[in-house]
This record gives sequence, C-alpha cells and structure tokens, in this order.
Amino acid sequence: MTVPRAEAAANGVPEADARVLAEVGLPAELSVVFSLAAPGEPEAFTLVPVDTGDSVVKVLCLGGPTGNREMRYCLDLEDGYVILLTLGEQPGAEIVNTTLDDFVEFLYRFGLRFGHVGAVGDRQADEYTEQLRAYLEARDPQAFAEEDCWWSMVFDRLLGKEF
Repeated sequence: MTVPRAEAAANGVPEADARVLAEVGLPAELSVVFSLAAPGEPEAFTLVPVDTGDSVVKVLCLGGPTGNREMRYCLDLEDGYVILLTLGEQPGAEIVNTTLDDFVEFLYRFGLRFGHVGAVGDRQADEYTEQLRAYLEARDPQAFAEEDCWWSMVFDRLLGKEF
C-alpha cells in the first residue's frame, strides 16, 4: 500500500520518508508483526499527537501488530524513528527502527523469510532466521539493542526462545 507523496507531505512527513511511503509503501498484512488494518484507533496514515511530558510531538500512524488494539507503529516526524506506541492505561513508546527505510526493509525481509522457511526443515529454517537476524542487526543495530525490544522478541519467538 502506498501513500500519495502530496498527502504524505501535507502531513509533515520529511521528503525521504514521503518517497518511501509513495514509491515503496507498506504491506497490507504481514503475519503477526504488521497490519495496516489493526483494530481500533488510530488508523494507518493518520497523524497522532503524543504528549511526551515535555512537549507534544506529532507522529504518523503506520499500522500495528496484527490484531492488536493496544499497539501502533508510528513514524516520529521530528526524529525519523519508527516507534512502537503502546496505547491504553499505561502508554509507552520504544524505538523499533532508526529510519522508515529500515522498518520497510525489516518487514520485507521478514515476509521473504516465511516463503523460504516453508520449504525447508527446522534446522535450515533456524539457520536462515539467524542469518536474517544478523543481516538486519548489522543494518540497524538499535533495533536489537535490548533483549526485550520489539525485534529481539520477534526473532526470539521465531527461534523458539523464551522471552
């Protein structure tokens, strides 16, 4: 799914990120980790004001984990980070990727992984998943900076590890 560049620019999306949204786009659905149609509010591609305590920052909602009402991926329009915003009684946010470009690459590679591991045994699937994690971690080390950060937990689950 793509967003017209003019619409992205009208929402204050920086030029490089507007290009990614207009020319590359986001998947409509990616098993478990991403959905443009996550239930509840806010909907994808809407601006969301977030009170940080020091100021109010505008972020662009990108979607959320599949079926999840409480979390949304958002693009921080000031810093360019993709964050995972936790909604509800105890709101919070964590950096998922340092750029929108990295986030889109992670989703793309994650989707390719499902196609690849469906045709191989468990050992080969784990090896492929470890190689994928190493590639993605080299690309965006911040995305794996903590054991309990989003992408670390996703890959731990893929590899059958407890978290």
